[in-house]
Amino acid sequence: MNKVTISITALLAAFAAACVTINVYFPEAAAVEAADRIIDKVIGDVDSGASLESPRPAGHEPVLLAFARGVSGFLISDANAQSQIDFDKPSPEKLALENSLAARFPSLKPYFDSGAIGITESSLIEFRDRNLVPLKDRNSVVQLVNAQNNDWTALYAEIAKLNGHPEWQDSIRQTFAERWIAKANKGWWYRDGGTWKQK
Repeated sequence: MNKVTISITALLAAFAAACVTINVYFPEAAAVEAADRIIDKVIGDVDSGASLESPRPAGHEPVLLAFARGVSGFLISDANAQSQIDFDKPSPEKLALENSLAARFPSLKPYFDSGAIGITESSLIEFRDRNLVPLKDRNSVVQLVNAQNNDWTALYAEIAKLNGHPEWQDSIRQTFAERWIAKANKGWWYRDGGTWKQK
C-alpha cells in the first residue's frame, strides 16, 4: 500500500473511533427531566415566583461538538447506546433515597425559607447563617442537613450506576444543582461562584 492509502485508512479509523466515543455523550435533556421529577417529588410544588427555566443559556453546546455529534450520528447510529439510558430507571435503593429525601424535606423547608440554609453549586445544602437557627435546634438541623446531603450524594451515584456510567456522577450532580436553583422558591438562597445569592 502506498503512503496516501495508509494515511487515509488511518484517518478513517481515527474518525470512526472518535465517532464511537462521541456517541457515549451525557444525555443532558434526560438528566434535566429526571432532576425536575425528583426535585418536585422532594420539595413538592414550587411557589409561583419560582422559575422553571434552566439557568444555562440555550445553545450552550460547542459548535464543533454539535457538528461532530451530527456527523457521527449520521455515520454510526447512537440509538442503541442511548436507548439504554434512563435516568428514571428504578431500583429499590433509588426509590428509598427519593422517599427519604422527600420525608425529611418538610423539616428543612423552614430553614430554606428563613435563609439559614441554601443550595450549593455542588447540589448540596449548606448553612448560610447559623444564627437564624435557634440554638436549641442547631444540632438537629445539622443532623438533618448531613442526612439530606448523604442521601443526595448516594442518589447521584445510584443514577449513574444504574445507567452503567459511574463517570457521569459529576454531570448528574451539576444538572441537579442547576435545576435546584431554577426550581427554588422565591427568597431561597443559593451559592454561585462562592457567593450567596437570593432567588
